[in-house]
Amino acid sequence: MTSHVFAVFRLPQTLYRHQFLLRQLAWRAFAARHAGSYLGWLWSPISTAVQFALYMTVFSAILQIKVDGLGIDLARRPDVGFGVFLITGLVPFLAFNDVVMRAARLFRAHANLVQRVRMPPEVLVVGDALGTLMHHAISFALVVVYCALRGHLGVAGVPWIVLGLATLILWIIGASLWVSLVGAFLPDIAEMMGLALQVVFYAAPIVYPLALVRSDLVRTVIESNPLTPLVGVLRAGLLGAAPPSATAVAYLTVAGLAVLWVGATALERGRASIPDVV
Repeated sequence: MTSHVFAVFRLPQTLYRHQFLLRQLAWRAFAARHAGSYLGWLWSPISTAVQFALYMTVFSAILQIKVDGLGIDLARRPDVGFGVFLITGLVPFLAFNDVVMRAARLFRAHANLVQRVRMPPEVLVVGDALGTLMHHAISFALVVVYCALRGHLGVAGVPWIVLGLATLILWIIGASLWVSLVGAFLPDIAEMMGLALQVVFYAAPIVYPLALVRSDLVRTVIESNPLTPLVGVLRAGLLGAAPPSATAVAYLTVAGLAVLWVGATALERGRASIPDVV
């Protein structure tokens, strides 16, 4: 029992010891997304650019929705349109959603590998997560370039972006570890997580600004959603928006560490049973 408690501290050592396999799994997960197509990974920036162009056209050019007109405080950035406001919240959520949903089916999808190859299961989980994140990193890079070209992103925003990405990866890895284990024992976890993530999505100010929420009870629920300060941190860096409070950032970080600890501990305790149940 005691050894399981310290599993989170052994996780970096395990990943470093299997770094070659980790890189191979990450590249395999990234390359498999567009396997067989002529353009391969180039479809990632193409599809992302088209999606962003549609958002900008519909929300900023046609509907002409202004974020400041919706009641959100974006100091020094009154010209930010709803299109880029939506994108800066949507991209991190899509990364989290994609990785966690893949993790829910990971061990069953790779049953032959899990049963025949002797390797720590966390290497497979983290490798697949990193490969999926490589795809979403292209989308985020395009967001950064757009915000920089429009003058929304300045030097002062870089630390906020770094903090936001670090906490996002922390939450993604932690959630993937325990969801992958549950998915090995409970096939329905993928459908359950899909519904839960829809609730999490709409319970965060991604498609609406927090200033529009009038009910104190609903506002409390939204502010308790870890995705709320996470998106706030990234928007503070990308758009120059007012950052979340220090308490909210501390809550986001501590909760993320707790999720990572739970995931590493659970996977440590259940690793021996995974080949038998998939």
